[in-house]
Amino acid sequence: MELAPPGDIRLCSQRARGLLADLFLESFGYAGFLQDRIILLNKIAGLDRRDQVIIEGRHIATLWFDVAAGGHRLDIEPAGASLLTEKAKKGLVVCDGAILKGHIKGKWLPPQAIISILGDAVAVGIVSDRADVSQPESKASLSPAQGQATQANFSTSLACLAEGDNLVLKIGKFAGVGVVRRRGDGSKAIRIRDMTQASFSLSDSHPGLTEVLAANRTALQALEKAALSEIKGYLSRNRLPVNVSFSGGKDSLACLILARKALSRPEVLFINTGLEFPETVAYVRDLIKSIKLPLHEIRGESNFFDQVQVFGPPAKDYRWCCKTNKLGPMTSFLAEHYPRGCVTVDGRRIYESFNRSAIRAVERNPYVPSQTTLAPIRNWRALEVMLYIHESGLPLNPLYEQDYERIGCWLCPACLQSEFANLKETHPQLFGQWTASLQDWAAGKGLESRYIDWGFWRWKSHPPKMLELADGHGISLHNSRSEAGRDGRREGSTEGGKGKGEEGEAGYREDEVSIQAVRGRSPCGLEYSIEAKLTFPQNHPFSSVAQALKVLGEVQYAEDLGAAVVRTEKGRATVFAGGHIMIIAGREEAEMILRDVCEAVLRAQLCMGCGICEKNCPRGAITLSGTIEIDGKKCNQCKKCIRGCIAADRAGKITARIFREENGKMARLSGEQPRSEGKVSSRFK
Repeated sequence: MELAPPGDIRLCSQRARGLLADLFLESFGYAGFLQDRIILLNKIAGLDRRDQVIIEGRHIATLWFDVAAGGHRLDIEPAGASLLTEKAKKGLVVCDGAILKGHIKGKWLPPQAIISILGDAVAVGIVSDRADVSQPESKASLSPAQGQATQANFSTSLACLAEGDNLVLKIGKFAGVGVVRRRGDGSKAIRIRDMTQASFSLSDSHPGLTEVLAANRTALQALEKAALSEIKGYLSRNRLPVNVSFSGGKDSLACLILARKALSRPEVLFINTGLEFPETVAYVRDLIKSIKLPLHEIRGESNFFDQVQVFGPPAKDYRWCCKTNKLGPMTSFLAEHYPRGCVTVDGRRIYESFNRSAIRAVERNPYVPSQTTLAPIRNWRALEVMLYIHESGLPLNPLYEQDYERIGCWLCPACLQSEFANLKETHPQLFGQWTASLQDWAAGKGLESRYIDWGFWRWKSHPPKMLELADGHGISLHNSRSEAGRDGRREGSTEGGKGKGEEGEAGYREDEVSIQAVRGRSPCGLEYSIEAKLTFPQNHPFSSVAQALKVLGEVQYAEDLGAAVVRTEKGRATVFAGGHIMIIAGREEAEMILRDVCEAVLRAQLCMGCGICEKNCPRGAITLSGTIEIDGKKCNQCKKCIRGCIAADRAGKITARIFREENGKMARLSGEQPRSEGKVSSRFK
């Protein structure tokens, strides 16, 4: 099957099957071909949930969540249209085959070419072979009276359809997809999105999960053999105690199955953050009891909702909750129960997220140097994980059949907005509790209800697609309670700092620069991490920051995410457009990277385009086009470009000052003791 990246294909849940059936019935009056078929879903890029729907190896539709409308929608694909041309009871447009001459994809469907729409005959004539498909107003062989009647009937038929609705097109032997759009004059029309001549019919057989497992047994056995070889190979050289990290999700369950085959009685570690689904807690306890393994249930912090009122809700780019409710308790447990060290079998996979794409087979935790983690299923796809579990005979967490793609904290900001909509249906009490807390927080910040209802709270620094959504619907993402105190500062600086500060190049005031940080273990791995927010006036676009970061290491810039990832010899940093920074490295290395990143960000914003760096670069890697641009293939990170750079000199001084202030502030907060992991520093100016 041809899969859109990342290709983490999975089995469709029972709840999602019902959702698909409802959407097909609503749009086309038929969903019979979904019955007793294996349906696969493949997650692809989008504003929120967006899944390719695959049956018998063909992409028949795309299921996606409309954040603004708060519900799911369905985009039909040519293969799906081919299935529906003889079955659809509505949403079907039959056209004269004469329009097939020439290229028609992307063009408007001429009203006079329509024979029937929605099952009602509307055309009183058929377009002639001479009609121009690109000119819908062409009347061809129709008389003026016939043309006017056809246009009137066409407009009446489209009146009941909403803009964006999908229609199945049947044009001779071709099947296609049309979408209702508005033309320049405001009238509705049908634009031809795609066409296919290839017929597609489903097989008469209805293979089920038993047949799927039989067909893939050899492949599953090969995956298991490779994973067991990795585990046994490492453990043969190690005498430390071994445990399995079990969250109640499918990936950690697959690792548990492997560990039981590689070892006699591995210990099982379950972190009960206090925010787990009740089904997950019951499932973990019951499953581990049934297979007679020792279970260590590690309890997280219980004052999460109080912390929200202090720090604000956790965000995708600011997950302080992972340190306080998950990573901190786990670290304390390991230090107490495995003082000489341990080996943990972990279920992380490279397909899960952007941050997990570089997972290695064996990793050490610099925060707890005595712990080593093994990731035996890091290259498995979700479908392979699910089939392997079904083959084992152990039950999956029941939440998967309720259409939860990931199993974890029920209010995690990493969840999609579609999952929160699902939470409202399946767990209304939990949904109400979290929504009330969010609304209270938003009210205190002067943010409107859509900031919560549409999921904007899930970011500190919003990606471009969310910014576009906000702009398109007039949603302010700024704290209105502090807007009056911004003193006309450029967007990107935050509230506070009323004293007069030193003003230098580009109108840059030092009292407008601040930092706040959380330190501890990484939520996406076992490394030490720092999550920080650097506040600064933005004089240049974020692309300039991505360029400046190249002096530190290899940079991946994702413009659509508003993020840049820089990989150095010391570790990895992810920098977001709004100033959020996440560092993953060893403890000392992470602190050094944070300082380097802050200096690079400020240097980019202070750049005056003087050209000193361009002249200092011995490899010709730097050019100036309004601000600095660095050729990553030529740059060897010698940092000679910094010598004599006025912006770099000032950025270094500002960085030194804010870090001195942060160290002083943290020392006062902790009574001159070293920083405690998971503690959040206060904002300062």
